[in-house]
Amino acid sequence: MNWLSFFIGLLVGWLIELIIDFFYWRRRRAVVLPDGEGRTELAAMEAKASRLEAQLVAAQDDQKKLAACESQLGDCQAALSRVQAQLSAREAEVQQLQASLSDKEIRMAERTSSLAALAGFDEHNLQKIEGIGPKIAGILNEHGIHTFADLAEATVEELQKYLEEAGPRYRLASPETWPAQARLAAEGKWLELDELQRKLKGGRA
Repeated sequence: MNWLSFFIGLLVGWLIELIIDFFYWRRRRAVVLPDGEGRTELAAMEAKASRLEAQLVAAQDDQKKLAACESQLGDCQAALSRVQAQLSAREAEVQQLQASLSDKEIRMAERTSSLAALAGFDEHNLQKIEGIGPKIAGILNEHGIHTFADLAEATVEELQKYLEEAGPRYRLASPETWPAQARLAAEGKWLELDELQRKLKGGRA
């Protein structure tokens, strides 16, 4: 841009110098020059001035074209910046989706493992019920509860009574969800049982 402005300024200065030379100095010299020589020199100066004017017009056109190109370049750079910003946003979304997918895959693997273990339950293994340990399982067996189906038929009140009869150390155990868990296990509803047990702590809801 600077070289073009310099070139235009140079042409303008040159043209002004020619005009001054023509209207002042050359007319003074025309007094002493023969008519034929003066006319020849005048014609040459006019031709040179015409060429300079044409070059000046061309330089001005080039300057306009350069300004238009610079404007288009600015628009392209702005559009590129917008596209890069959109691309960065999309990459961030993809990373979030990948992280979310990884978490879901991990949870699904854990759940599949849990369901596989639940599916292999022995119907006599009451310890698979959340809140029941080996000693409580033994107490239940003493009262005729040996399978999931047996436990599902028992009432919470009956289970609480068995625990209280076994001694004070078992009174803190809560059988409120045992029949519900046992019913799901007896019916083979492993997914529902897994979801229920995830919400329990020590057999309590």
